[in-house]
Amino acid sequence: MTVTIREAGKADCKRIGEISMLSWQSSYKHILPADYLAAISQEDRANRFERVLASGSSLLVAEAENTIVGFISGGRCRESVHPDYDGEVYAIYLDPDYMKRGIGKLLMQSLEKRLIAEGMTGVVAWMLVGNDAKHFYEGLGGEKIAEDNLQIDGVSYPEIAYGWKIADR
Repeated sequence: MTVTIREAGKADCKRIGEISMLSWQSSYKHILPADYLAAISQEDRANRFERVLASGSSLLVAEAENTIVGFISGGRCRESVHPDYDGEVYAIYLDPDYMKRGIGKLLMQSLEKRLIAEGMTGVVAWMLVGNDAKHFYEGLGGEKIAEDNLQIDGVSYPEIAYGWKIADR
């Protein structure tokens, strides 16, 4: 399977929204309430990523078999959690049918190249505790650097930040 990474455009946001919705429903089903996950809207997610594009943040898509199968967005760290990490992965999601095929790593490498070109030397990614993505971040050399809580529908969920250096890659 050949995978191509490219810049996302506005026309891609519908599929990006679908992948975001499907990934949340798959990845967080053992963490978040079923009614919350069922209420996630592809259209709302697509609109969110149209705003990401408009903000100037990097938004890249992975294409395989003539369809978008994943995406990543990132840029400068939105809030400083550690002085060694100035970049941030805002979102990385894959169509559940394309997970564990190395596509996430390709997306991450592409984003890291952009962050390095912009002078960043480390990156942070937040995730809800209990998300299996921790193995992905640990595989990239990520170490737990911070903890916080994320409010979703008035409920507090613990989250952790993984950080790793990118300038040496």
